[in-house]
Amino acid sequence: MVSMNAVWDESAAFMRREAHLLVPLALATLLLGNTVGTLAQLAAPRGDIVASLVMIAGALWSIIGQLAIAALALRPGSSVGEALKLGASRLGKLLVVALLLGAVIFVACLPLVFGLAKSGYNPADPQIAAHLPAWAVFYTLLVIVILFWVSVRLSVLNALIVDRNPSPLAALREAFALTRGVAARLTLALILYAIVAFVVSLAVRFVLGSLFLVIARGLNSPFAGAVLDALASGLVATGFVLVATVFLAFLYRRLSNGI
Repeated sequence: MVSMNAVWDESAAFMRREAHLLVPLALATLLLGNTVGTLAQLAAPRGDIVASLVMIAGALWSIIGQLAIAALALRPGSSVGEALKLGASRLGKLLVVALLLGAVIFVACLPLVFGLAKSGYNPADPQIAAHLPAWAVFYTLLVIVILFWVSVRLSVLNALIVDRNPSPLAALREAFALTRGVAARLTLALILYAIVAFVVSLAVRFVLGSLFLVIARGLNSPFAGAVLDALASGLVATGFVLVATVFLAFLYRRLSNGI
């Protein structure tokens, strides 16, 4: 039986040992992609095509970074360049899987959309949530619970794609198979991690936000304030995504080896 504590200890030891590779890689991909996307969203009017393309590029670069981090964890001795190359080569496969999952979510939401439309509900009404019928509330909650369960069962998907490079459908099938029997413990671990991440991110953002606010006022530049705020948010997100990516990579390795 896989021990989450053992996975965490192994992940922490790896991050301490390989920090000289992981930190620069995370900053150059996760932080850069997040910050560029945020600034593009702030600097351009809503619906601007160029800003949208920049945001998409930033998101894709961040995903490549996550895949590269998983590659470093799964393939000891790899260089950052080799990990990035491997991550980029797996991006297309991951996007196809994401499209398949998006299609499933879209189909799952259709009964709710059609049911509300038939009942005469206007989706543009800002108060629609307060007037939803009981069946719609129940169905929405059911979909949310199912999606959360699916996300837990697919939590090792990135690492699996990096390691095995299966077809999209095979990746989904194998991820479900690997997490069979550990879903409850993994759910608890992810919930605890999310709570810790939320609390720590609030504290760090408060400290960094206050510091950066003073700097922005000294520079007398609203855009500088936006840049510094984006950096603060990005640094917090980068740290937690890095830790989660390494943890899930080592969890995948233990599950795939049956230990």
